[in-house]
Amino acid sequence: MKTLTNFISQLAAFALVLAMSTAAYAQPANDLCANATTVTCGQTVSGSTLTATLDAAPSCGLNFPRFGVWFRFVGTGQTVTLSTCNAGTNYDSQIGVFSGTCAALTCVAGNDNDGACAAGGRKSTVTFNSASGTTYYIWVTGAVSARGSYSLSVACTGGVSSANDACANATPVACGATVSGTTVGATSDAVATCGTTLNSGPGVWYSVVGNGGSITVSTCNAGTDFDTKLGVFSGTCAALVCVGGNDDTTAPECVLPATGFNRKSRVTFQSVAGTTYYVLVTGFSTLAGNFELSVTCAAAPPPTGNFNDCSGAITLTPGATCVPTSGTNVGATQSVAPIACDGFTSSSALDVWYKFTATQSNHVVIANGGTTFDVVLDVRSGACDGTTIGCSDDQILSGGSEVVILSGLTAGTTYLVRVYGWFGATGNFTVCVTNGATTLSEDNTGTPGNLDVFQGVTNEIVVGDVYPNPVQSELAFMNIGMPQDEFATFQIIDQMGRIVRSMNTQLYQGSNKVELQVDGLAKGAYFATVTVGKEVFRKMMIINR
Repeated sequence: MKTLTNFISQLAAFALVLAMSTAAYAQPANDLCANATTVTCGQTVSGSTLTATLDAAPSCGLNFPRFGVWFRFVGTGQTVTLSTCNAGTNYDSQIGVFSGTCAALTCVAGNDNDGACAAGGRKSTVTFNSASGTTYYIWVTGAVSARGSYSLSVACTGGVSSANDACANATPVACGATVSGTTVGATSDAVATCGTTLNSGPGVWYSVVGNGGSITVSTCNAGTDFDTKLGVFSGTCAALVCVGGNDDTTAPECVLPATGFNRKSRVTFQSVAGTTYYVLVTGFSTLAGNFELSVTCAAAPPPTGNFNDCSGAITLTPGATCVPTSGTNVGATQSVAPIACDGFTSSSALDVWYKFTATQSNHVVIANGGTTFDVVLDVRSGACDGTTIGCSDDQILSGGSEVVILSGLTAGTTYLVRVYGWFGATGNFTVCVTNGATTLSEDNTGTPGNLDVFQGVTNEIVVGDVYPNPVQSELAFMNIGMPQDEFATFQIIDQMGRIVRSMNTQLYQGSNKVELQVDGLAKGAYFATVTVGKEVFRKMMIINR
């Protein structure tokens, strides 16, 4: 009995010494889930659980886990393998993987004893499929009360899911922009040969709108790390028309450092203003990798005959529908003074001229400067300095269109159409004249032909583009015409398909100007989506501030 009493006393003394010894050392910085250390693909980290405290995490299939440390991993869309099967691990380790929050962990995967590991299989390996953008918490612990040193490796395999894997989901890129991307994890595309074969390796898609000048798309940038190919198409995704392609441009700056040879690609083509071009980035053979794609646009050459003097005005032919004529005021000068339109007067008017002959008493003139050029539209009768019979400067329709509805015209009479940019802006545009049938109505300000708002289209929702675009401040706007009152959901989605901003608002019958808060969002391309009932509208938005 005395021996048993002495043994118990010695055991209690040992436990006290052990507790005092443990307390003498600081706990690991990542002892708690809330202080988890971030790890990334390809990383190996080492540490110890000797002074870790007791955790109250779900067991996640582990063998009585107690003492451990925590790591944090943000999903990439790849398959992730975590392992302590490394030389730096000297105890019976276990690994648990959780989603959710530290306050409410949800088991994803766990492992105790990987038989393929050395040291009797007492080390662990766990593999799981990560969701892009999801945060995972990794618990490195031991079986029962085992503690010691560990070496944790993080390996990622498989491709990163690409939102623009398909042509139909092509990411818009503006002139002058450079975007980063990857073809890892993308699928190959069944496209015809276009300057080079483009259907053997995985590829991703971008779109660029022509400005009427030459456009160069290139992967000759520092962020390109594999042998790329480029294809440029017009038409539609369902019926692509080859514009040009390239494999290994000879430009000296396009050398791939890994090989010392020209393995990057560049395509230059003449664009048509307003036409959408689809750019496929893929690789030689079945190669995949990371790239930087740049888009450079030269200014459109000025048209002949309509610069600075209305005597050379280009003829527009009225029609039942809008048949756009491409134009530019790049290089123009001011022929007559700016006019007061919608209560505002531009400081200058670098103008170009068009003309049409009326075929009936009413026509509609439409000029569209797209998302980058704020167009002013001025329709006149008589001479260059004649009477303005209608003007528009409100970007009232989808895509930044200016519209003037004309009535009381004399059939057979020629009228002048003057196009210039707000406050001296220059750029490319399209212009057309349609017959008088329209669902748009004039405002009630008393200004003939003036249009400040659109009243919506009967039985149809009309969603305008984001403006100004690119966005240079903390706010952007959208004009929406509604046939009736309804609630709508607005979301801003980044290039990875993640919702980065969301709000609900009430839309009313008629014209609505909706404010979008973009503060805190990084530079780049986004989609602004509007959901009204079962209808979803998606508009491109570039943030560049």
